[in-house]
Amino acid sequence: MLGKIRPAVHSLIDLIRSETPIHVHRLLTTGAGRTFLGFLLLYLLLIQLCRHAFYRDPTSAFFDASRAYDHVYSRQRQQQADDFIKAANSSASQYPHGDPHPTMCLGIATVERSGEQYVRPAFGSLMEGLMEDERKHIFTVVLIGHTDPQQHPIYHETWLEHTADKVLTYDTSNATQFDLLAKWEKDKDYRRKAIFDYTYLLETCIHTEAAWIAMIEDDTLAVKGWYTHAMAALDVADSKSTNWLYLRLFFTEQFFGWNSEFWPTYLLSSISIVTTVAILLLALRRLRYPTSISNAAILSACFIYTPACILLYFLAGKVSMRPIPTGVHEMPNYGCCAQGMVFSSPVAAKVVDKLKEKESGFVDMILEEWANQEKLTRFAVVPSLLQHIGGHSSKGDDFSSAQPMSVAETIFNFGFELYEQRGERVVHPSSNG
Repeated sequence: MLGKIRPAVHSLIDLIRSETPIHVHRLLTTGAGRTFLGFLLLYLLLIQLCRHAFYRDPTSAFFDASRAYDHVYSRQRQQQADDFIKAANSSASQYPHGDPHPTMCLGIATVERSGEQYVRPAFGSLMEGLMEDERKHIFTVVLIGHTDPQQHPIYHETWLEHTADKVLTYDTSNATQFDLLAKWEKDKDYRRKAIFDYTYLLETCIHTEAAWIAMIEDDTLAVKGWYTHAMAALDVADSKSTNWLYLRLFFTEQFFGWNSEFWPTYLLSSISIVTTVAILLLALRRLRYPTSISNAAILSACFIYTPACILLYFLAGKVSMRPIPTGVHEMPNYGCCAQGMVFSSPVAAKVVDKLKEKESGFVDMILEEWANQEKLTRFAVVPSLLQHIGGHSSKGDDFSSAQPMSVAETIFNFGFELYEQRGERVVHPSSNG
């Protein structure tokens, strides 16, 4: 939809530039002309303000990718995570570990990446800032997703030994399964292996008897205080529904635009606004300004000025015009992707069964299909508690000369970067939504 209406703004600007001095003189000598020029100047000013205000909104015509993906808060958070990992690497003492019977099991599956190993800041951000009591409630499991774990650079790193509760590798005693994993690795059969890794990690977490299981991808960053906010959000989710699938800790806003399936609603709303303007002007003319408000003025207001304002509203972007309030909300559509989800332990067991039944595919797509079929509620924390920082997908990269960024790099939560760099903003999960 934006692709069709965005050119309207440029056409309007071209129209202004093409006007001759004679036309401008005529406009200035009439009341209607002065009104039109005044509106035009105001409209151009609003466009400039929109360019400044909405460049981070991926649903906006004013979205500017060259500025929008700036890691404002992530840069600070990654530094804190890196400092944690460096300290854990150099320390001779063990860090606090989770209790044998934790409140939450935190699972991270990781594979070697080309270049930077995102799992270091990912794990560091999840641990950095936790109170000692909070750390005791979390049992961390890191799956090294290689049949030869030595292949992963972090396998023998000191920080992993000092901070993770369990470093998980594949069971070599099951020769048949192990050979199959080796074949999937060799063939780069990401869809089968990813499903296996997810279920393997989930099952390991289920065995800890934790009430909650958080599955976090290895190329994310967590906001400081994520555990407190996640636990509060889980309480809200439980109070809202007894039939819910997951609590989403990450989502991307890029699919939250003026989606075409809702165009009848947008059209009716626009018609209602134009009709309301017409009725108000007719009422004003009848009751107070019988000679000042002409038919031409009413027609201009209804078919030029009001539609132009409506157009600018849509161009500004849905995320900016109708932002999702802070809190815990149902998010059955468009959230994307599987960077961070929390399941209750009973639901996690059902997820394992469902994924084993499918055997191959993408975890998030399988879960969404299942949720739609069974009418399971899906919740999300707003703002997102995680940011996706991966520029190289573990499932293969998709760089091209036509696109300056990979698909992996565009999986991004823009609201996450608005966390305050000083005295980080507190997320208060509420019953909104």
